[in-house]
Amino acid sequence: MYDSNNYTYSNGGFVPTEPSQKPPKKSGGNAGKIIAGVLAVVILGGASGYGGAYLANMNSTSSVLSENVSGKSDDSSESETHSQTEAAAAENSSADDTFPTAETVANQSTAEGETSAKAAIAKATPSVAFITSEFTKANETGSGTGIVFTEDGYIVTNAHVITAEMQLTTSSPSYDNDPFSNFFDNFYNFNYGTYETEVVTADKITVTLNDDSEYEAKLIGYDANSDLAVLKIEADGLAAAEIADSSNLAMGDKAITLGYPLGLGLSASDGIISGLDKEITIEVAGKAVTMTLIQTDAAVNPGNSGGPLLNEYGQVIGITSSKIVSSSVDGVGFAIPITEALPIINELMTTGTVKSTVPKIGITGTPITSAVQRYYNLPVDSGVLVVAVEAGSCAETAGIAEGDIIIAADGEEVTDMDTLISLKNKHKAGEKMTLTLARNDQNVDVELVLDAE
Repeated sequence: MYDSNNYTYSNGGFVPTEPSQKPPKKSGGNAGKIIAGVLAVVILGGASGYGGAYLANMNSTSSVLSENVSGKSDDSSESETHSQTEAAAAENSSADDTFPTAETVANQSTAEGETSAKAAIAKATPSVAFITSEFTKANETGSGTGIVFTEDGYIVTNAHVITAEMQLTTSSPSYDNDPFSNFFDNFYNFNYGTYETEVVTADKITVTLNDDSEYEAKLIGYDANSDLAVLKIEADGLAAAEIADSSNLAMGDKAITLGYPLGLGLSASDGIISGLDKEITIEVAGKAVTMTLIQTDAAVNPGNSGGPLLNEYGQVIGITSSKIVSSSVDGVGFAIPITEALPIINELMTTGTVKSTVPKIGITGTPITSAVQRYYNLPVDSGVLVVAVEAGSCAETAGIAEGDIIIAADGEEVTDMDTLISLKNKHKAGEKMTLTLARNDQNVDVELVLDAE
């Protein structure tokens, strides 16, 4: 059994327990959601996932980007009692004055009962691991960060840290025995052959713990939709991370990133929770996934992926990812909320796979523009026109047909495909959803049970 103060692990997975030092409960902010990226018009499925690998070609040198690693020190305030404070400190100081150890610092608290950033980092450092991934086919290596989740060697990281995409040539252009006969046609039409993208997992994964001990890890399983992966090393008595409840976070809470960015070794950055419930769409393992994430201004750089986002107590509140970090954006980082990640991690640990909860309606649609309205002589000027229905889908079962116009979902107006996808993604597969259709000059409500992607 594994007891990590807030969560206990057994064969059934992590379950909440009473922590020895529980942070004060705070109300979560109602942050506005941001949808980044445009999903395809085909709404045969949606996703909820997230991540970023730090890949470098083994045979080429790569320039190291500068990293935003903050090391903030507390500002000292001057007052009329300053000299008295110094005198009291001198009087109370021990004759055998020694520099405090990490253990001593970790046990120190401020007057408010909150540990300092230094103490939080010292507490969490033994639970942070460096991960390297070797991809033989792609001739690449990747690196990232991992979190020690159990004393017996389960390590959690991002899925994109241990996966890579390869572009394979499946056919070559034909020149009919004359290399110049189709030159211009091939040039202007980019007819250079057919390519296929293959997602591969690392052939070798090495986990280096904080004490510099190295282990070859076994991949237990990964889930592209959530951008999570679980590794296993043959070790016991490890310092497992302490897990907090990320559902209690509020904007302005302290946030600390800890990991191995840009090949610079273990680095930390101090900041705050900048936002909650931010919807971001990225590509993981060859597919576009949309995730609801924590936003922070603590530095998140390539190599931080899979590492912890910590609160002021040194507890894990999120799993960071640099997958969507842009060189043109500063002070914006994202992390997967740990409370939402735990069920997926538990399922990967016990079964090696995750049953998809990503909802799918099973239609192809197009937004209604003024041109579409005129061409089809439609009775409405906004919504989504159904142009195809997938056989056997929940849409077909519910009686949705080509020519129907979706004008609302769960009572909220649908103006385009992005709106419909966003409303659909508030559900999980197996849940019910009500669509309002404009059909034969009347509005009809249909209820469907969402399929899994």
